[in-house]
Amino acid sequence: MRALAGSRALVLVAPHGGRRDYERRPWGSAPLKVNDLHTASLTEELAAATGAAALINDDLDRNDTDFNRLAAAHERSPEFLQALADLLSDALARHGRATVLTIHGWNVIQPVVDLGFGCAAGTPVGPAAAVSPAFATEALPAFVDACGARGIVATAGARYPARGRENLIQLFTPRYREDPRPLVRHLAALGAQANAMQLELGVPLRWPGSWRRRLVDACTASLPAFLTNGASQATPPTASLSRASRQRRHTLEIAAEGASGLVTVDTTGGRLLLFPPDDGLVLFTGERTGGEEPGRVGGLRVEAGTPGKVHVRFAGPMLRFPDTTAFLDLERGLSRAVLVEHADVALDFTPIHPHGTGRAEFGVVRGCATLDGRTLELDGRGFASAGGDPGPWPRVRAALDLGRGRRLSLMLDLGTSVASGFLCRGDEHVAVVQAWARLGPGDDPLAGFALDVELDGGQRLELRPQPVHSLPVVRGGGPVPIRLVYTSCRLPGVDGPAGWCEIGGV
Repeated sequence: MRALAGSRALVLVAPHGGRRDYERRPWGSAPLKVNDLHTASLTEELAAATGAAALINDDLDRNDTDFNRLAAAHERSPEFLQALADLLSDALARHGRATVLTIHGWNVIQPVVDLGFGCAAGTPVGPAAAVSPAFATEALPAFVDACGARGIVATAGARYPARGRENLIQLFTPRYREDPRPLVRHLAALGAQANAMQLELGVPLRWPGSWRRRLVDACTASLPAFLTNGASQATPPTASLSRASRQRRHTLEIAAEGASGLVTVDTTGGRLLLFPPDDGLVLFTGERTGGEEPGRVGGLRVEAGTPGKVHVRFAGPMLRFPDTTAFLDLERGLSRAVLVEHADVALDFTPIHPHGTGRAEFGVVRGCATLDGRTLELDGRGFASAGGDPGPWPRVRAALDLGRGRRLSLMLDLGTSVASGFLCRGDEHVAVVQAWARLGPGDDPLAGFALDVELDGGQRLELRPQPVHSLPVVRGGGPVPIRLVYTSCRLPGVDGPAGWCEIGGV
């Protein structure tokens, strides 16, 4: 932990910039909170650019002590709170007022910052907020405008409003001014003379590069508004109230020789994954913050055309991973990733049956992706789906070109062996009536992976999908982590990648 002196009435805090001991906590261990990677070096850079004081945790894992949780900081590391009190006292003694910005990481790969100051999104700034009405009227819109002028989307409390009782920002509201803990009460008294705001920063704004420089420029341009109560010429900020989207879920799977890919947009956000032929993964993930037009999340736009066509366009930053294991341990995966400053992706899907249901269609994809000047061809097979039930759990799902004009869509409930789907054969769709899956042991379900499918009429299909690109995923959030693996596959006798399979919950 480091404390840096400053000359301005601005104090920066990076509570989650620490590092995990990866050797002590191996791949696939129990779910852990992710440290906010690159926030420590970013905060130091911001301090140098603005003359701010800074308190930086750059070595302590938040799973041991979470410095953004007041009780944890007070009980396990009161010196952190004392250091914050010292920096704040010095700023107040010099200038009479102070502004505190806490720097956090939001693990979306879009140039976005959400500003939290203790208010629910879309509500007026009242006495329970960590900022004054004047700050909300002047400094907040100035910063929003400065970000917007540099291609950064800034929202107010759309995702992280900093309203939780234990959030460090709450020290700057009236909540703790009568607290029985002397150090907390002292900080709360100092906080009454300060404005405080939490900055949740997307990945491109934290990783070294041009997007981080844009953020630093936006903060520097906003410095007069942060430090004074003078009138601002900035326009009022757009309301950041996040509304439920009517967006239907749209997915597109691409199986091509040049690169494979997966695209999804739904009510919560969007994802674009590209698997280059030399292995690795290039990824965009984004979340909705409210007010987006249908089909758009950050730089990703997915439009359903007619009849049955799907158009995907993307422009913006992505992350490149050296392999496809990033989602087994997100922090370790992110720590090995490098930023692709700018990517352009254009994909067009044309269904084989243009007048089909539109819910699940095989077709052809044409397009390419340009990543920092390198082009990946993405012409190949495609499978598009829209809406519908996410399916049973645990499950196997497959969408494969079997050759000779045959294509199989399968959903198999591994718990009951109930199967659904169809075999597309020319203009005919033959229903799947039953199926069985053979999976590999333990954590490698793809070892010896095989499918046995029975169609209406009695025909049997025996398939041995051979993995090309595999994406293992561990999802936390529950008492037991959920395991999945997505894989693009080849099939014997079929030229090129045949499609994608998903194995989930095993």
